[in-house]
Amino acid sequence: MKKLFLFLTILSLTSCSVNYPTTTFYVKNTTNKTLNFKASIIKYSSMGPFEMTLPFSVPPNDSVLARQVGFKKDAEPTDWFTKFIIFPSDSINFNDPNNATNWVKSTDQKGRPVFIFNMTK
Repeated sequence: MKKLFLFLTILSLTSCSVNYPTTTFYVKNTTNKTLNFKASIIKYSSMGPFEMTLPFSVPPNDSVLARQVGFKKDAEPTDWFTKFIIFPSDSINFNDPNNATNWVKSTDQKGRPVFIFNMTK
């Protein structure tokens, strides 16, 4: 009986420690103006989950790292942001960050997933 309990305990501990590949999320600005957005994510602490929102500023023709996280292969990139708000700018048409098809997937040199969101159309 003790061996069975020990086996089940070890099995449950190892099944909970699944490692997902580190996935990087970049936001790219292809205009000649600085663009701004806010992204919110769920963080977990000893007091429980909470939403954290950070503002970002993307320089002209540059990109910023929005998030780096262990990511399930079958999850959508939009699952990792609870809110993604782009601040309007004069006469610029923006892509929808809540549409998963607007996040272009590739891999880095180590074979880890990278998603890039182009802010403008």
